[in-house]
Amino acid sequence: MIKKLAFAICLISIVSCDPSDDDGNNVTNNNFSYLPLNTYNSWDYDVKIGADSSVEGLTVSSVSGNEYTLTANPNPPSGIMTGILSSGTLRATAGKLIGNGTVDFGIQGLDNLTLEITDGIMYDQNANPDTELYTTSGTSTQIIQAYDLDISYEITTVQLASVAQMNVNGTNYTDVIHSQLIINAAIGTVILVPIPLLSAQDVIVIDNYWAKDVGLIKSDTQLDYTLEDLSFLGAVLPVPQSASILTEQDLTAYSIN
Repeated sequence: MIKKLAFAICLISIVSCDPSDDDGNNVTNNNFSYLPLNTYNSWDYDVKIGADSSVEGLTVSSVSGNEYTLTANPNPPSGIMTGILSSGTLRATAGKLIGNGTVDFGIQGLDNLTLEITDGIMYDQNANPDTELYTTSGTSTQIIQAYDLDISYEITTVQLASVAQMNVNGTNYTDVIHSQLIINAAIGTVILVPIPLLSAQDVIVIDNYWAKDVGLIKSDTQLDYTLEDLSFLGAVLPVPQSASILTEQDLTAYSIN
């Protein structure tokens, strides 16, 4: 009787752990890519910033082991995500796109302020929606008209819900994943006492859409910020009091080898 009971318990354990019973939430798929990185793969984009528009391209220019380098044309590009992808190296590992590069902070009046991304996960095709993929933080100082501006920032990437179908420039794409890159920043200075210029807020939010076996098909970048009102101090900085700028980057053509 004891032997029969032990056998029954063992059988139940085996059945309960059968992978075929899995609900699919933890199934990983790494046999395809949402940014194919063969040499000379290329993507062309229309980029719109307000009323201005331009065209630009992105090409896989070199491969070394599992590291890939992309080149933008023109360089520097107008598209913020094109700039990020072409500013360093990329790796594709276990369904993740991992990048090393820089992102332009993008606020007028802050000269040459670029933020570093190290081993930043741009997307994870196996992650559940609302999964935080990567976060990094840092500080920077700039002197603007004799004011020392202390800038603190945090860069975060998040995997969002997939999109079954998306139309971009008249082309329908299926099996699209959606990821987001967010830059939260705060700026302060000292005018006799510490003064906050920019309270902590999401200054840049980039929504990226990647189609299976195609690549980045759409990237929308929203720049929004509002500075504190310092008019009572008589301080004038070469930075607009507020801004709200949408950059739209849409795929128009691509070549996958």
